[in-house]
Amino acid sequence: GRRRRSRRRHPAWGRRSWGRWSPASGSFTTLIVERAKRKMTMTISVPSGRRRRTAQRASALVVVFWLLAVLTMAIFTSLQLVSSDVEMISSQKHEFRASQLCEMGIALAANPQVERYDPLLTQYNAATAEGFRAVIRGEGGRLGINHVLQRGEEGRLLLEALFVNWGLERDVADEIISCLIDWTDGDDLVTVGGAELDWYEEQGFFGYPFNRPFYDVEEMALVRGMDLVSQVRPDWRDFFTLYGSGRIDLAEANYDLLVSVGINPTDAENLVRERMGADEIELTEDDVQFGSVEEALALIPLSAGDPVLANFFTVNDGTVRIESTARVADYEKTVVMIIQNRESTPVILSREEYLRP
Repeated sequence: GRRRRSRRRHPAWGRRSWGRWSPASGSFTTLIVERAKRKMTMTISVPSGRRRRTAQRASALVVVFWLLAVLTMAIFTSLQLVSSDVEMISSQKHEFRASQLCEMGIALAANPQVERYDPLLTQYNAATAEGFRAVIRGEGGRLGINHVLQRGEEGRLLLEALFVNWGLERDVADEIISCLIDWTDGDDLVTVGGAELDWYEEQGFFGYPFNRPFYDVEEMALVRGMDLVSQVRPDWRDFFTLYGSGRIDLAEANYDLLVSVGINPTDAENLVRERMGADEIELTEDDVQFGSVEEALALIPLSAGDPVLANFFTVNDGTVRIESTARVADYEKTVVMIIQNRESTPVILSREEYLRP
């Protein structure tokens, strides 16, 4: 008979996995698909030594990644520290140089031979981006609070006009003035509307008031009611001083102070414009110098009801304020010095420094 054609079997297949095809078992294609599925699901055995070497290589790779991360963080931290040190050193250099320039400005401005409009008081070097500007102003352009409080009823009327023009109610202004008096007098008696030891202790402030004249303008902020003044006039500190004759120098007072103490706004504007001279720029060579208080008062005629106000005016107060501001790159420093008798025998009354890095 005819010979049967033998079929090759895959070594991985057993006899049972090959089987025989018959019409009853389905199509030949179905049989091929089933065998392919069996082949795909077969487990390929890997020698244990190779698995161990693969695991070791994977562990080594993880360690390398960790080392890289640690080194990156170390380098980044080092760079941050170096950058911080460089900035600190640069800031110190700028501060030192700014201090030198401020002292140069103070030295020039304190010299009685140097006029207020002298160009030497303003110097700037564009190549190095550094310079200074020194300004000389009379301290009489501010209100001497200690002197005013010692003037009794006249001082109270002046401060009342000041606070009311700033926007406070008259009764509130009177209470604040009483508190200022209680702070500076030498007794523990409470002025009407004022505050002494008991009130401050009830508020949790022990040791107040000091019962002596103010040693610093900032000390006024501790007085009862001055928070209300700060609400209506945040820059109230710029209107007061502890030095000078205690009177308002009409050659120095600015427009805001003149109007605040009761001068007609139009008259105050005319006075300031007259002081600046023809160019209408202050601190220039053509600035007008008043020879007497009467000459200045002629520009601001006071009504017959203002004799008290006239008693608080003067001209050419002997105390000056020198403000020397130096700038080095973006660093700025200001030195403020109060000098008495600058023209003859100078006496330093106060010195303050302000930094703005």
